[in-house]
Amino acid sequence: MRRPPDPTLLAGLLLLLCCLVPAAAAQPIDIEADHAEFDSPSGTTLFRGNVVLRRGALTITADRITLYRSDGRVTRTVAEGAPARYSQTLPDGEEITAKAHEIEYLATGEQLLLSGQARLRHGRNRFSGEQITYDIRSKKVRAEGGEDSKQRVRAIIYPDRPETQ
Repeated sequence: MRRPPDPTLLAGLLLLLCCLVPAAAAQPIDIEADHAEFDSPSGTTLFRGNVVLRRGALTITADRITLYRSDGRVTRTVAEGAPARYSQTLPDGEEITAKAHEIEYLATGEQLLLSGQARLRHGRNRFSGEQITYDIRSKKVRAEGGEDSKQRVRAIIYPDRPETQ
């Protein structure tokens, strides 16, 4: 027989999840998982098993998601999976999708750090490599291939507007 969720745990999770994505700070965070562990002294919350995190236009799916809190705010989110997936529609309507074995989101700098067979798509542009760093605000991408050079960086970049002749 399943026990009902601990109300203290649920209240703590709601308090912890106050600010994952600055642009969506006023929107609630909805997380579903098979298991959750809340560690107030360390400021971490771990979700395991078919994890789905939604907040506004942002969705992260993974086998495991860990949230890190500092000063009452979620400052870092790490998603791990085979692969973990990230999607977000920006206020200007552009869509970002990413997948990698590990996706780290840094809320304060609005950066995505993708590791392990990383793939990133922003609008029509696509990037792949062993590691990708993406600055969401400035729309800058840095990609690196694998150390053994078996995986090289690949980019498909479309012009912003069609060229005229």
